[in-house]
Amino acid sequence: MVAHARESKPYECCGLLAGTHGTVSQQYRIKNIVSLEGSERLPSFDGARVTRLQQLPLDKRAEIAFVMDAQDFSLAKKDMRVRGLDLQVVYHSHPHSPAVPSETDITIAHEYEDLWSKINLAVPVYVIISLQHDATPDLRAYRIKNRQVTGAEFQPA
Repeated sequence: MVAHARESKPYECCGLLAGTHGTVSQQYRIKNIVSLEGSERLPSFDGARVTRLQQLPLDKRAEIAFVMDAQDFSLAKKDMRVRGLDLQVVYHSHPHSPAVPSETDITIAHEYEDLWSKINLAVPVYVIISLQHDATPDLRAYRIKNRQVTGAEFQPA
């Protein structure tokens, strides 16, 4: 995840971790489409965030936001099913800020609460990789339910 975050910097990266019995065995790097498609039609972005993003060139928008590419996500989900893996973690990076969920992160997690069971995936832990201090990346894990954020146990390999 740290390598993915560093390779994507200054943009946010995003991805999934899957495995069995609480052990991750597969990483899925997912494209961040905010820089490609903008955010105007995305319900997780409030008016102020949309305005802020619209003021940036398209190639800079992914520096402060992410939305996972639906095709990459679907391919990852299919691969998990074929391999008998469970979704365990949704991760993304904060290239310039601490490893703390933003309001947008909380809103996105809230929107997905009901969706996970509908698409036959477990509710994941959310991991944020902060590259605010690039020499010492900070990884933190959270559970987000009903817009409430609590720390979660996570031990990176």
